Amino acid sequence: MKTLLLTLLVVTIVCLDLGYTKTCYKYYSSFWKITETCPDGQNLCYKRWHMLAPGRYDILRGCAATCPIAQNHDSIECCAKDNCNM
Repeated sequence: MKTLLLTLLVVTIVCLDLGYTKTCYKYYSSFWKITETCPDGQNLCYKRWHMLAPGRYDILRGCAATCPIAQNHDSIECCAKDNCNM
């Protein structure tokens, strides 16, 4: 009986998604890939292209609760899987 209870406890712990948090890229290049753990409630990853000058962009990545609204000269993509904002 103790073995059965112990087995059920182990299966329950393994099946529960304890402490899962989303991870998104903060920086991504062919040489460096830096991720961040998203705070509670921020379940989306985003990638924002901000045009600095014609043909020059600053790319920002991170976590968000909702998809950010594009400002002037910005393009934004949002996604819901871990590290999907390459």
